[in-house]
Amino acid sequence: MRPRDSRYEEVDPRFQHEYHDPADFDRIAFAMRSLRRLRTGRMKVAVYTAVSGLEVKSGREFHRGEEALWAMVGIPPHASREHIAYALVELAGVASVPYAVQMLLADDGDG
Repeated sequence: MRPRDSRYEEVDPRFQHEYHDPADFDRIAFAMRSLRRLRTGRMKVAVYTAVSGLEVKSGREFHRGEEALWAMVGIPPHASREHIAYALVELAGVASVPYAVQMLLADDGDG
């Protein structure tokens, strides 16, 4: 019997596994510094503490003929710097993702 060629895939969130970074750092502060460096000025971004996994939701609104971009980023207490940086760089729509991730990871200061 040959395997089926299915075009649909179902993912059960109960069986998704994420890396749990044991490092102790302020993940929300890291995300906020990263967003400032990425200059997401036209996009309104809300950052909050998530319970289980890194969550990124974004969209567009049209209000009085103007387009407004928004995003919500949920960061769990076990997220790694790399995971956060990669998600934010993708959200910002940066052309050179690897370079931008390295730039954010190089800035490990508390300022």
